[in-house]
Amino acid sequence: MKLYKILKDGETIESAIPGEYAGYKKGKIFGRLDCKSGMRMKKENRVFFHTLEDAVMEGYRPCMNCKPVNEEDFEKIKHLIPEETLEEFYHRK
Repeated sequence: MKLYKILKDGETIESAIPGEYAGYKKGKIFGRLDCKSGMRMKKENRVFFHTLEDAVMEGYRPCMNCKPVNEEDFEKIKHLIPEETLEEFYHRK
């Protein structure tokens, strides 16, 4: 059985379920599981998140290619981030 590295609460756990999002550890960017950018990265640089909130709480910003966060999602998580707009969140450095 394949196990995925899930990042949650600052710790990496293993799970048989990849979660909803994949992240690039070096750039702290997350996107959808089917994102072409994410599929090209090396496995050792990849991490998974069960939820959008998990990715945000770990300090990751959304991928500008697959755009995994829409305005509705942003409304649900904006209390967790310093950016005031979705556009600012996408362009976080």
